[in-house]
Amino acid sequence: MPWHVASFLCMTVGSLLALLTPLVLKWLIDKVLPQREIGQLFLAAVLIFFSYQGRTALTSLGNYLTLTAVQKMALRLRMEILRHLDTLSADYYESTPPGAVMYPLKEPIEEVAYFGSDLLPAILRMCLTTSFTAVTMLVLSPVLTLAIFPLIPLFLIARQHFRAKLSTDSDTVQTNLVEWNGFLEEHISSVLSIQLLGQEGRQERRAFRLLAQTTRSYLALFRTASWFTVWTSMAVVLAMSVVIGYGGWSVIAGTLSLGSLVAFYSFVTQLFDPLSGAAELYARAQRTFASIRQLQAVCALRPSVTDSLVSGSFPVGDWGLEFMAVEFGYERRKSMLNVPSLRIAAGERVAIVGENGAGKSTLGRLVTRLYDVKSGAIQIGGVDIRNIGLKDLRRGLCYLPRDPVLFEGSLASNLRFVRPAASDRELREAIQLVDLADVVEGFPDGLHQRLGPDACQLSGGQRQRLAIARALLQRPHILILDEATSCLDPDSEALVLRNVSQYLSVSTLIVVSHRASTLSGFSRILVLSSGRIVADVGPDAMVPSQAVVSRVFLKGASPAQGIT
Repeated sequence: MPWHVASFLCMTVGSLLALLTPLVLKWLIDKVLPQREIGQLFLAAVLIFFSYQGRTALTSLGNYLTLTAVQKMALRLRMEILRHLDTLSADYYESTPPGAVMYPLKEPIEEVAYFGSDLLPAILRMCLTTSFTAVTMLVLSPVLTLAIFPLIPLFLIARQHFRAKLSTDSDTVQTNLVEWNGFLEEHISSVLSIQLLGQEGRQERRAFRLLAQTTRSYLALFRTASWFTVWTSMAVVLAMSVVIGYGGWSVIAGTLSLGSLVAFYSFVTQLFDPLSGAAELYARAQRTFASIRQLQAVCALRPSVTDSLVSGSFPVGDWGLEFMAVEFGYERRKSMLNVPSLRIAAGERVAIVGENGAGKSTLGRLVTRLYDVKSGAIQIGGVDIRNIGLKDLRRGLCYLPRDPVLFEGSLASNLRFVRPAASDRELREAIQLVDLADVVEGFPDGLHQRLGPDACQLSGGQRQRLAIARALLQRPHILILDEATSCLDPDSEALVLRNVSQYLSVSTLIVVSHRASTLSGFSRILVLSSGRIVADVGPDAMVPSQAVVSRVFLKGASPAQGIT
């Protein structure tokens, strides 16, 4: 039997059992006590006991079935959101705070899970209990029932009046929580820099403003929900007064038995208790709906970089890179990169230099399709990279930024991130190539040494070397090092680049740098200025022929061995 059918049956039978107690009380008062029947008194006590226990057992079973299904649903929902986030492009992550990115995976899904496991069953039980109770009351005393039914619209009017306000207040709470999560993520990740700059007080004041704003939104929601509860409870109090007044008069007049009045009073309690609690349920449901709108907003996001309908595999044999009338500019900015024509042959060693903001890193980001060109095309082996599947493209090339991403696990797990099947021998070979072997041997656990959060046990240069070793295990056809050796001294940098060049002898190597010492031995140097290639020269002609290069490398270079 499907879980939802079994859970609904449990709630239905439990709601029917709730009718038993008032009816037994009526029978007890009108029949058993006047006749002094001890056996029937014992039977009434047993029936009341089993009605309560049966209802409790069925409610618990239904809740367990619902909770199990909801937790499985929440697991699937989290995975779907995570998969969707994995498809979004760089423009989303570079324009959205990390806390706001993470938020949909936490509170909104927990709210949805709470709605499914607690609120929805409570609402269904309320509807079932209200329906069954209303029918029973009509059978028991149609006149008294019709006397209190006009009070129900009072609840409905209050609900309609407060509906928009509850929805708005719930959305405000969600918005403030997103802002707080974004601040908290940024603050925790930057706490050492904040301490070094002595700006703890400033951050605390900002945190207080955000928390105060969040608290005010919660209080506004609570005030609205409280007024909603006041108006709905008025209907309950009026109904009780009608039952006591009109029902008592009917008992005195002899048109209604005392047992019927007691049973009817119990039924009124069962009818209006859920309706009274509905105010709180409705307010909480509005928070859930606000969370659902948050999830829908995330799911509605579409990546700006996608596979084309004719996506193929990475070209075989020819890994030449060609830029054809390429123009690119970030959103809301004029074109910042303009490359009319550029060809880099397969296996070539190319260095890219230029002042800050010249567009050096942007070239690498376009090749890896973190962004797509606004016009023109980039080809690998004569194939437009937009016609190569994203996974195939990023398996065939590797882009390493200045600040590599390393994970909290062991050194070996970080290296195996690109090749899970890599052997320990292959890991040691990669570590040897980047001159990191002595460091690894100094660790108590060697390759299996845990690096801590953000690889905090490693220096900046060691982090960069480890990232390059991981890239070597990928064996890319095109390797782009975007200042990926900036933390290494010139001699260590030259050694690492030479080993990389020899290991990836047939691959294309592109290095972005601000240091002249990095460029020794490169077969080709591209100079960028203001988004344009202003020089395409060899290392000997670089300084005397280009004023731009002179500004970048005014102090010259220390001698270092070439990488050819």
